[in-house]
Amino acid sequence: MDSASPAPLPLNDICPNHKWWVLVTVVFGAFVSILDSTIVNTALPTIQHDLHANLHLASYVATAYILAAGAVVPLSAFLSNRFGIKRTYLVSLAVFTVSSALCGLAPNIWLLIIFRVLQGAGGAALFPLSFAILFAVFPEEERGKANGIFGIPVLVAPAIGPTLGGYLVEYLDWHWVFYVNVPIGIIGIALGWRILHEYVAQPQRRFDFPGFFLAATGLGLLLFGLSNLAYDGLGNGLTVSGPIVVSLVLLGLFLWVEPRRAEPLLDLGFFRWRNFAVGNVITWIATIGLFVPAFLLPQFLQTLLGLTPFDAGLLLLWQGIGAIVGTITSGFVYNRLGPRALIIAGASFTLVTGIFLANWVTTPIGGAAAAALSVLPWILLPRGFGLPILTQPTNTVSLTGVQGPKLPEATTLNVVARNVTASLAIAVMTNILQQRTTIYLTQLGLSALQVAQATELGAGASEPLAARQAQALAYHDVFLITALSIIPAFILALFLKPPPRKAHRL
Repeated sequence: MDSASPAPLPLNDICPNHKWWVLVTVVFGAFVSILDSTIVNTALPTIQHDLHANLHLASYVATAYILAAGAVVPLSAFLSNRFGIKRTYLVSLAVFTVSSALCGLAPNIWLLIIFRVLQGAGGAALFPLSFAILFAVFPEEERGKANGIFGIPVLVAPAIGPTLGGYLVEYLDWHWVFYVNVPIGIIGIALGWRILHEYVAQPQRRFDFPGFFLAATGLGLLLFGLSNLAYDGLGNGLTVSGPIVVSLVLLGLFLWVEPRRAEPLLDLGFFRWRNFAVGNVITWIATIGLFVPAFLLPQFLQTLLGLTPFDAGLLLLWQGIGAIVGTITSGFVYNRLGPRALIIAGASFTLVTGIFLANWVTTPIGGAAAAALSVLPWILLPRGFGLPILTQPTNTVSLTGVQGPKLPEATTLNVVARNVTASLAIAVMTNILQQRTTIYLTQLGLSALQVAQATELGAGASEPLAARQAQALAYHDVFLITALSIIPAFILALFLKPPPRKAHRL
């Protein structure tokens, strides 16, 4: 790592509060990109019905965004360093905003999927560049506080996504889950144009085409195969096992080629630094604890308990309230307590509430739904509080000492790894959910036809009591596995080096 890296983005000497205006500005891009990944899920059944698509095809409305973002996000660091971080951020936000409007106007499922690809390509760079811009204007001793404030909308977005999506679908129209991005994007573009400074770190940097081809194709095929796993099964060579095998070969070549490139697309050398490597592993663990329940719990509430999208979203909002409190707490006590104590505390909250959630899902089935639903907020509130205490300090300490053009590269690596982990975790856990459901249904003595009907994605609320009980037990197993996966974070936190008072630059 070059200690002579260019200076961070320049601050506005005339306005000493410039860094806080930058924080407000970049929140719009990060918020809208994360919100879009969750708000669409509640609208999928309605979109499927209105556009006359089968469940598998409709699922690509969600996965097309992830696929495009996964393929394009490795470009984020190169584009920002080569053409300017402000220009790259604003163009990405503009593409995202325009394609959001096009998604809302889509007359059929195929055009909607195409526009979601464009939307994912535009949104890919928003989160890593928002994070890089933020950390560039704040001195290291204030990064913990800045990350805490920045994390409020970032962590609240996936929590309010189901609530907002449910409201828009139930009381307006599914098109509005896309239109809602437009005013947020326009405000973000206007603020970015006025507030952000341009910073071209490496105007002569050459494009690493082999690295991009291997990373984009490998990540795209991996995410494609994982997204089809729950529908087609591992035995399908065309849509699941084939793409996954090819992706692993391509990504293996990427890992071999990139360290030998003079100007690699992604600098894998970051993983030689202990805090970056350990922090990323903790982030992957936290991603499992965050994304799997966030994906499966709305499905449980709507399919097995028969709640409307809006009612389910209102319950999930309690986790968002907890996340607000936890994010503020994490930001303001980071410098006092350090990352280790906070990560261990956040992991404790996540582990305990995850176990409670696993046990809770078996209680609403069979006539006790009303009483059980009144308990759920008391699980989600502390769970929401613990998740940012686990994730925010991890992100901050893993980037200690990173400055200049290295910031976009480091944040891009973080996002790439997190996206792959989230997709892999959701695919594997959804597959385990189906397998465990089949086992429990068979144990209950249901016929082969009943087992096939009950394990089909989207079925649940109208099924016999025995079938719903079997599915609830399967949800219990998956949520318990997810909770227990947090345990390694307790040990890994001990390997983090406390950030020095004045860290060196990488």
